[in-house]
Amino acid sequence: MLKSTLKYLGSLRCTIWLLVALIAVFSIGFFLPQRSVVGKAAYLKWQASAPLLARIDQTLQLTDIFTAPVTLVIWGLFFLNLLLVMKQRIPLVLAKVQVDPEKALQRHGLGPFSYSVQLAEGDRERIPAALAAQGYQVHGDADRFFAIKNRRSPLATLVFHLSFFLLLIGWLISFYSRFTGFVDVSEHEPFLGELARYNAAPKLPKSGGGAPEVKFLVESVRPEVSQGVATGIKIVLKDEAGATHQVDINEPYKTGYASVLFNDLGISPLFVLQDASGREIDGAYVKLDVLKGKRDHFRMQAYDVAAWYYPDHVVTDGKDATRSEEFKNPAFHLEVTRDGKAVASGTVHPGEAVLLDNGLRLGFKEQNFWVRLLVTKEYGREFIYAGFMLALVALIWRLVYYRREITGVVRETAGGKVLELGARGDFYQALAKDEFDRTVAALTRRS
Repeated sequence: MLKSTLKYLGSLRCTIWLLVALIAVFSIGFFLPQRSVVGKAAYLKWQASAPLLARIDQTLQLTDIFTAPVTLVIWGLFFLNLLLVMKQRIPLVLAKVQVDPEKALQRHGLGPFSYSVQLAEGDRERIPAALAAQGYQVHGDADRFFAIKNRRSPLATLVFHLSFFLLLIGWLISFYSRFTGFVDVSEHEPFLGELARYNAAPKLPKSGGGAPEVKFLVESVRPEVSQGVATGIKIVLKDEAGATHQVDINEPYKTGYASVLFNDLGISPLFVLQDASGREIDGAYVKLDVLKGKRDHFRMQAYDVAAWYYPDHVVTDGKDATRSEEFKNPAFHLEVTRDGKAVASGTVHPGEAVLLDNGLRLGFKEQNFWVRLLVTKEYGREFIYAGFMLALVALIWRLVYYRREITGVVRETAGGKVLELGARGDFYQALAKDEFDRTVAALTRRS
């Protein structure tokens, strides 16, 4: 029973079914929201909208499909299949790499390509030398020889399989050492890598450890909007050594094994609370998530403030609106309450204020931005890069520098001596035939 099970696990049919299974489970990630991507709030919203799928998800972890137990089991079977296949192929490949000219000559005339070359006096001694000049290793003598090119090419199959294990090692190291966390930082605000600064609960490495030692100051944030469409963002960070680094969409700041990538943008205005004489009582840069028409809240002293933001403010039919998403004429509409009672409301531009009770004023002094940055750190990338490079080298080695064999036997005929050639190539019969045709044509011209 065990022997037959292992035999099936090492078969090509099992490999195909495992690949189909992997494609199927990965496809789930394109149709169902993945918690690691959409975030907790979006996941809870989906969970409420699809209760049946949510119950299935609790059992199968479909919204963490790439690391779900069913996926890990399939991966385990895939690499077991790979090990069993390699165990079967290693002796065959090593045997094929070893050259036995006599066995090869026994197959003479059985190859897919055959040629006859009429020899003149003295030509047959030049044929092996001509093949050697084209990169063939020639065994035998002028009357009966075996020539082979790229003899070690089958070893590339083993190298290609080995690359998968390097990828596995890299993935395991990355999976167990990965840190992921989001942090909100305003312009001119430092971030010293404190774990408490991260939003919610960052994902700590499964192998233990804390947050990466990433420290920087956000010097400036400059969104790029053209004709109402966001085209990019320029974030300038300054590290501990005073060097500046630029972060853009899909262009992270990397330091060691850690990287800092832009995730989201918000408005960080400076609001100041003043008394009747103009003295500042309180003030703060407030991180507000108010872009694209969203409303946000903040609190200052005993006042609760609801805020709407208009990047290019205009009044249309007596109502606040925005002409575009470009930051040309920023304004906030504020509604202020105290102990649940309305105190004031109004729309303010930089330098303006709304009048509160007791002669106090809430002023909008200046506008800055804040950015949500994704901070990650993981090891194992070297193994992953090495695995991909090894796979690429193996494919080029096996498919471009594929193995070619030529056998030659001189026959006596009524018309003189004829060299009968048989040829075979590992892949691409049409390409191999073209190459053998050129090789034989060159030999014919030489003779």
